[in-house]
Parts: sequence; structure tokens; C-alpha cells
Amino acid sequence: MNEAKGPRLIQSVKRAVDIMNCFDSSHIELSLSEISEKLNLNVSTVHGIINTLYNYSYIDKNSNNGKYKLGLEFVLKAALVSDNLDLKEIGHPYLTALTQKHQETSHLYIMQNQQLFCIDDVETEGSYFILSSKAGGKLPLHASASGKVFLAHMDEPQLTKFLQNHKFTKLTEKTITNKKHLLDHLQATRERGYGIEDEEIERGAYSIAAPIKEAKERVIGTISIIGSIDSMKANEEGIRLSLLEAASQISSRFGYDGL
Repeated sequence: MNEAKGPRLIQSVKRAVDIMNCFDSSHIELSLSEISEKLNLNVSTVHGIINTLYNYSYIDKNSNNGKYKLGLEFVLKAALVSDNLDLKEIGHPYLTALTQKHQETSHLYIMQNQQLFCIDDVETEGSYFILSSKAGGKLPLHASASGKVFLAHMDEPQLTKFLQNHKFTKLTEKTITNKKHLLDHLQATRERGYGIEDEEIERGAYSIAAPIKEAKERVIGTISIIGSIDSMKANEEGIRLSLLEAASQISSRFGYDGL
């Protein structure tokens, strides 16, 4: 009988992972020779992989003693994973409550690399919502309620870069297609504390989104409700208040005190 084979591993990638796994709480810094001895690999092989990891900030070097340590890229990636996993776990009960109360579909969004991603949603039966707003889908920043929230809280250099590079794709006759119009919307979003999408992505759809913040006031996500324009506007005040309260409570779980 033939034994079941495991997955095929790429040797160079495996060695890179092995090198990173050499570091732990007892081995914060290691020399090239120490890593080589731990893995029983040639020093020149280890050096080549280390240089590649260093180039991408996964490995750093102590200039005082020449030893290596894990790089800052791990901090960034760890924060990204932590924020997203916690946000989905903490936010899901609020999505459920919002959908049950208002009978509209609710979502959680995050932004990565200037792209908006839905990480969770709770649909209502017979709901009217944009297909791309399902969990895992993406929405354009310039045309969505959540996108406007993220843009409204960008610092000036980030926003300037976005405006210089972004393509203002027209999706409906109401889609914002110029910088001046978008900046006006972002100012209004900042002043009222939430974003609105009024048939800018799909005809008949209306959405409201509120920011979720962490202790340093960074916006880590949004919570939103979307539905038909008629049903949303008929209960807009109630939905707005519920959404802002949910965003406030989720934000408090991340250390934001609202002051």
C-alpha cells in the first residue's frame, strides 16, 4: 500500500519560514552562524535568504552587534490580522441586532491598500443589496458610504495621493465623478459623523455607514446598513441613530472613548 503523500513544499520558501521560526521569546536576536547551526544549513544559503527577508522588512539587523531579529513587517501584519479578526467577532452581534431591528442588510467593512472589503454581513429576507457587498466583496471608495467614511478620515497626504491616482468610475447617473464634488461629500461626512451612498453604485440602493475607531482614533472599519431607497428613507432617522450607537459601542471595545 502506498503511503499518502503530503503537500508539495517549495524548499526555498520552507527554509525562509524555518529561519523566521528560529526566533522566539528566548532567542530575540541570532547571528548568521547561530541560525545556520540551528537549521544545519550552509551559511551562504542562510545569508541569501536573510538578505531577501531583510529587503522586505521581515528580518531586521542590529547594527551594534550584527545579529538579526524579526522585522517591523510582522508588527504591521499582526495588527492587520488582529484588527480584522476581532472586528468581525465583536461586530457580528451588532449586525444581527441591526438587521433584526430594521429589516435591512447590515455590513462590516475594512480598507486595505485603498480598497474597501466587506468582512461580514447579515442579510434580511428579501433584502435589496449590492451583490459585491457580500462578505469578501469589494466596493469603490468614491461611491460607497463606507468608502467616504474612510476617505473622510484620511490624513491630507494620503487623501491627496488617492485623488491623484484614483479612477472615478461612473456606475450610475448619481456616481461622483470629480474631485471637487467628492471633497464636498467628505466634508459633509466629517461634519455629520457618518457617510451616505444615494444610488451611486446601484439604482434604488441607499446606504448609511458609521466609523469604527480604536484608541488612537484611527478608523479600523465601518458598520453600515443598506436597503431600498424608499424603505431606508422612511426610517432614516431611526437607522442613523441605531448605526451610530452600534459604531460607538464597537469602538469602545477597541479602546476608543469618544472624546
